[in-house]
Amino acid sequence: MKKISSLKVPLLLLLSFVISNFSFAQQARNYQVHDRGMLHETEFNTGEIGRAWETGPQGETTDVPLFEWPANSNLIINNTKYSGQENILGAGIYIAANPQGKPGFSNRLFAMCGAVGADQPEVAFGQWSFPISITKINNFPVLPNGKLNPSYNPDEAEQIITAKWASSVGITVTRTSRQWSYPDYDDMIIYEYTFVYDGDTTGIVGTPGRTVTLNDVMIAFQYGFAPSMYGYQREYGNWKYNGGIYRGDQNNFWDARYWLTYNMNLRTNGDATLPFKPESDPVLFLHNAQTGENGGGLNSPQAPGYCILQYDTTHLAYVDPTDSVHNESEATSELKSYLGSYYELDANHHILQPWSNKVSTGNTNSAKEQLNVMNPSLRWSGVYSPGSSTWPNPPQAPAGYTWIGRAAYPYRQSADAGQKHTVFGPYTMHLGDTLKFAVAEVVGYGAQPGDSVEGGQTTKEWSTNPSFNIPITINGQKLTNDYLKDFGYPDYVNSDVRNVTQVADKAFTAYLGHEPTVPVWPENNPRTGNYKIPIPFPAPVLVLTNTDKADIRINWTRDVENFTAPRLMGQLAKFNIYRSNSAMGPWSLVASINKGDLNYINSSGEYEYIDSTTTFKVGDSRYYSVTSVDEHGDMSGKTNIISIKKDLGAVDKLGKVYVVPNPFIVNSGFSGIPNAPQVIGFYGLPKQCTIRIFSYNGHLVQTIQHNAPVYSSTEWYQITSNNQSIASGVYFFVVTTPDGTQSTGKFIVIK
Repeated sequence: MKKISSLKVPLLLLLSFVISNFSFAQQARNYQVHDRGMLHETEFNTGEIGRAWETGPQGETTDVPLFEWPANSNLIINNTKYSGQENILGAGIYIAANPQGKPGFSNRLFAMCGAVGADQPEVAFGQWSFPISITKINNFPVLPNGKLNPSYNPDEAEQIITAKWASSVGITVTRTSRQWSYPDYDDMIIYEYTFVYDGDTTGIVGTPGRTVTLNDVMIAFQYGFAPSMYGYQREYGNWKYNGGIYRGDQNNFWDARYWLTYNMNLRTNGDATLPFKPESDPVLFLHNAQTGENGGGLNSPQAPGYCILQYDTTHLAYVDPTDSVHNESEATSELKSYLGSYYELDANHHILQPWSNKVSTGNTNSAKEQLNVMNPSLRWSGVYSPGSSTWPNPPQAPAGYTWIGRAAYPYRQSADAGQKHTVFGPYTMHLGDTLKFAVAEVVGYGAQPGDSVEGGQTTKEWSTNPSFNIPITINGQKLTNDYLKDFGYPDYVNSDVRNVTQVADKAFTAYLGHEPTVPVWPENNPRTGNYKIPIPFPAPVLVLTNTDKADIRINWTRDVENFTAPRLMGQLAKFNIYRSNSAMGPWSLVASINKGDLNYINSSGEYEYIDSTTTFKVGDSRYYSVTSVDEHGDMSGKTNIISIKKDLGAVDKLGKVYVVPNPFIVNSGFSGIPNAPQVIGFYGLPKQCTIRIFSYNGHLVQTIQHNAPVYSSTEWYQITSNNQSIASGVYFFVVTTPDGTQSTGKFIVIK
């Protein structure tokens, strides 16, 4: 697992297909991990996403995913360990409100549930957020034993994490996040938030809470983006904000068509001719680019971001600066200066949303965020106004919606952007009221090339998304004229949905259950997701074993052949077998086996393939995955990645057992186990047996339990059962199987 910097967090032990639900009074801060798709993420029951906000040097390693894409990306290069392609400094939500009758900033209530701090995080737990529960449900179509899951729900996500916490404002938050392994939908996580004003300010059942109506309620979604930890560390040796991320290399972008914000690395050390941080070692660059190892030749090609799928309109405050009786918001103090020139309220006297759409530095200390982000008298990001050079021809939509009067995007601050927030409100909430929102984390290999979006430049409003069809010159050496043409996409980009713009489109498709009309207007979307999306055949569960010839045997049941579901993309046609040096890839196609091919079905009625490759030797480890492929070529995700160390397989029946080395001479330095000096090994073992070692006088020296499908034993360091080193002499051993079969022998130790 990955380390949470600065805060020690107990890990919830999670069994697949078991819901772990904890509802203690004053529950501990805990987390669960989304690990079903290509995007891995950590979810806390206190509001944080990834981790508590952190931009200092102590946050440069991690043992949990921080918006990790691609997944399984931790690696070692030149004896240096890298935590992986982590893409956020932390994320979370903010809540603010004024109790009725107590206006003004001094009376304002705040709950900063994650994403608050600077070099070090400000701790939300016990101050602003009070955990209640966290659950994880794996709605996988195939069970761990290879059988089809009778409880599989095709109209739900494959992995669902629900976190619930109370807040100091008195609003209890339930965040349900969803993830899929389907290749077109595996680069996103969809979050549905429910904010209930129940008055609970402590998370402790029975404690008196708040009851007065809340005015000027603001809800903010906040992320800190920095693609990627690996790219920055390879280039600069650090991922911290000052002296690291804050170098002028990255920019934030805003694509109003999808209510989508994302970051990209456009420069390396300020050099715009080196976008996406190409590997600075020319030899390693070419190797990675040509083979796809270590993610390819570009170390920061990611465009991580989020898009707003739906926001609540049911409790928006009635705003009218001329009607002191019905007006519900202090925002009127700001609106007075605007109403003379243009109208920014809808027909119901609600402020057009979002309230704020700001990009700023990585300093999110609570005093700054409370004053600027959650203040009903300050629209920090500004407002698009008539005649604005930013929106001379704003996107139109049914019912006359435009961006005029909504929160502006401050493009001038898009450089060095360490954080991005989107704020909604003001709302009025009476006790028992509920607000609902939906947000999608999305990431892709860059953004849609050539699209005009805001951001990316600080001197004019619009920029064009860059392409990967670029030349790369490192240290004066021209390595390619067209990166994408020469090397293509890395294979973690596993479908035609490649960039973050396309992923955002699929996020709306998943939430709506159909393709969106672009530009999207989230206020028109349903309050809950539909999630009726195309389903591929699932990947089987694998069993890997070594044979007695040191080949790799791969088995899986035929159960997936009987899988049925609505919206199934096609009929099962074959299985593809892949092998890799790394769980991230690149993956080599080992073989394709047609459905029902009797040449690959064993006497037990299971698929069986023997990989007899000589490209790696005994003692080396490799990763395997098998995907299901339908008649149209649509493929499952690699949900069954499993590693195995090549070894001689266990014998079927116990016969002669050998001790290596024999005699064992300590001063020789020779060992029976590779790379393990002073070790004796036993060879010729069945899968399960007991090894008993006796002295020449018949005293039992040690007992070794062997329970592994390999030919050799657990190494023995000549230590007795009393934890003493054995003396020189002759020793006898007896190997016994559960059915009573025995094999005996002797060996000599010379010290």
